Amino acid sequence: MKSKKNANYFKIIFTQKQINLIHALRMKKLYSLLLLTFIGLLSSYGQTVDDTFVQPIAYKAAKITQIKELPDGKILLGGDIAFYGNSPVNNLIILNADYTLDNSFLFTNPNNLKIKKVELQSNGNIIVLANVDNPWGSAGEQSTIFQLNSNGEVITSITSLIDVSSITIQADDKILVSLGHWAVDSGNLYRYNNDLTLDNSFNNNITFDKKVSDVKVFGNSIYVSGMFSVVDGITRNSIIKLNNEGSIDSSFDVGVGANGRDFSLTIQDDGKLLVGGNFLKMVDNTPTYNMARLNPDGSFDTSFSCQYYNYANSVVGIKDSFLYIDTVVNDGVSANNYLVRLNSDGSLDEGFNKIKLNEFGFDNFVLNFIDNKILYNNSEYTGNRYGLSTSDLNGNNIDSPNLKPNRAGSFETGGYFNGKLIVKGDFIKINDVETFGIGMLDETGTVDESFVFKNYLGDIRQFQIIDNSTIFVSTKDLFLKLDNQGNIAKNFNYKADSQLLRIEQFKVLESGKILITDQWGLFLLNENGIQESVYTINSNPDYWVTGISFAMQDGKILCNSILNSFTGSYTPKLIRFNLDTSIDTSFNLGQGPNEGIAKIVVLNSGEIIAAGWFTAFNGISIPNQIVKLSANGAMDLQFNENLSTYQIGYGQSHDYKKIEEIDSVLYITEGDSRVTAINLDGTLVNNFAMPVTIDQINDLVASEEPADNSGASKKSKSQSDSNTNSDTKYMYAFGTVKNPSNGVSSVITKVNLGKKSGNLGLDPIIVEKSISNVQIFPVPVQEKMSLSFSNAVAPTKVAVYSSNGKELYSAKIQSADNIDVDMSRFTSGVYFIKVFSYSGVTTKKIIKK
Repeated sequence: MKSKKNANYFKIIFTQKQINLIHALRMKKLYSLLLLTFIGLLSSYGQTVDDTFVQPIAYKAAKITQIKELPDGKILLGGDIAFYGNSPVNNLIILNADYTLDNSFLFTNPNNLKIKKVELQSNGNIIVLANVDNPWGSAGEQSTIFQLNSNGEVITSITSLIDVSSITIQADDKILVSLGHWAVDSGNLYRYNNDLTLDNSFNNNITFDKKVSDVKVFGNSIYVSGMFSVVDGITRNSIIKLNNEGSIDSSFDVGVGANGRDFSLTIQDDGKLLVGGNFLKMVDNTPTYNMARLNPDGSFDTSFSCQYYNYANSVVGIKDSFLYIDTVVNDGVSANNYLVRLNSDGSLDEGFNKIKLNEFGFDNFVLNFIDNKILYNNSEYTGNRYGLSTSDLNGNNIDSPNLKPNRAGSFETGGYFNGKLIVKGDFIKINDVETFGIGMLDETGTVDESFVFKNYLGDIRQFQIIDNSTIFVSTKDLFLKLDNQGNIAKNFNYKADSQLLRIEQFKVLESGKILITDQWGLFLLNENGIQESVYTINSNPDYWVTGISFAMQDGKILCNSILNSFTGSYTPKLIRFNLDTSIDTSFNLGQGPNEGIAKIVVLNSGEIIAAGWFTAFNGISIPNQIVKLSANGAMDLQFNENLSTYQIGYGQSHDYKKIEEIDSVLYITEGDSRVTAINLDGTLVNNFAMPVTIDQINDLVASEEPADNSGASKKSKSQSDSNTNSDTKYMYAFGTVKNPSNGVSSVITKVNLGKKSGNLGLDPIIVEKSISNVQIFPVPVQEKMSLSFSNAVAPTKVAVYSSNGKELYSAKIQSADNIDVDMSRFTSGVYFIKVFSYSGVTTKKIIKK
């Protein structure tokens, strides 16, 4: 190490200050101390997955798109259904009359296709329209049409079709298939024989200039609806009537129709056509988009007048001359989705007890009438927590605890307090603990059963942990204070007591007062939720304010917003308020950003991180779209200079999901699998590598309490004290895994970030860039334990160990597919599962019930 060559070697790794230290140490012959220090510095940032954290599993209500009564009285359900109760299923199931699962029906569905439409043939065969999961509704959706026998076995299928919108069956068991997408300037209609061969007696070459949305039959007539305006070169809008061989029936014409919009189509027993929302009706030259009824020739039925409309992908139910639809009802305080009943003339039937549906209850609403009951979906508000409910024909709920169709839910965000991880997401239960949208885990991933949010009151938007006994949550319409068991301690009537239209963000302060925004205004409420103050962000009448967000900084309010001009331009604005609503003039950004700010993070030091869509700040180029400001708004130029030497994430345009400060390091994610770690001076933490277990990251949560400089409610010191005694720091990463074999896509990973700064350990350097990511289902384990792997590994052996380390069971693994272990022989308790592979051993802790 005395040569010049070796000195240059260290110069590559260390800063000049560190080189000077090296030379001093050389003179004192303390090479060994230098080496130990170097190893300690690296190991202090070792990142591994903590396998003692038991992966919880979130479940949400199944998406039901089809409800059919079979000739024998059983019920066929289709949609996105991964489980019925705890039993894995494949999106298409049959229930017995008592709502138990009919295990004699088994649809294998190897590609996990989602069920879109189901029709029954007269011989008992089932025609199924299924498609790949397409959450964004993009064009080019791969569709498959199956013909099944009554046991669910595939007889034949069609796999060559794209963007199939609907199917229907004629009296002779022939199948009509409509195709198209709103973004594509064409549509099609085909007819197949009862064995799914193409019917050449039909005009399969009929052309449409836009999407064909639906097809219905009435007698020998075929009604085709969609967004089209030209059919086979002839002007025909929205709905056409075809003869049985596919020629256009010229006697039917709806005129202007829906003017290119989508709508639902339902045929009554008398041949009249009900059309849902977006159908343009002209009455006294006034357009209306409510539900309308057409006569068999396409003219408007003037005996029908309706104030309501349903949605294009929703079902209209008809029974005993009544119409059952999902629609929006505004009660003067809020507008929500309801199932209502209409009389035959379109007026509201006041004798029906309208049923409140989910926040997004209009999406694929479906119902059917079975055994003089209404079976309907999207109903967690007032019906079954699993979203499939029953009522009598007058809308009175009928308890149906056996109806339990569900699928994988998701964990979206979290918060850590006093050894507990609060999780928010789209779920109705975690493992086997039923709780709506919010739950509590301990540091090992075990669900705390003492905290349960019992009722669905809307999707939870935000929560704030106050102390060991209080959590505040907001939904679309509600602002709630919960106790430590999830019970509602207070329901704030904020819409009556303030100018708020909704809740976009809130913060409960130490005083108990509540800072809150609906994105258009910023308000201060007292501890009872009554408005006290309004913060004036803009006084110029030529502008209006949107996009308000805020962060607390040492008892003051950093307020971020967009000023919109009536000329179409906009200006980003970041100001600081005192709590008394006055503007703090000591805060000065200067020229500020050239585009909007999306995130504000106040550091433990009181300094500010601002990130957004801007590429310049105070006229200085900002390639990573993130800046650091002093407590009073001055730009940290050295931070920017250091940050400009490397790229955060993968692309040039950034959309930061989370910026989390842990032990003087900023962890930054844009929502993909990558997390960038930077020091507070903007330099890169070069030896940080996020273990590759998550494909998309939603949130990062530190397992420690940050320094409280916000003016928010003080938190218990117990966790801070425990962190002081621990040498290791952790972070929880919330996200999703693509195409896991057991269908569980949402995960929480506990990441060991290594030693805290200041603790120079002598551990070996460990940076795991890949891990086997063994998934275990169900959680807790009951009779059978299933194992799967989201990354490419070659497992060779699996073993079960007791909590004291004794091996209880082992077996060789021949294939990584469908690995099951019979756990019924073991008593309840904690066990460790070891999976051996050529790349090493992975250990998982499980709980057996």
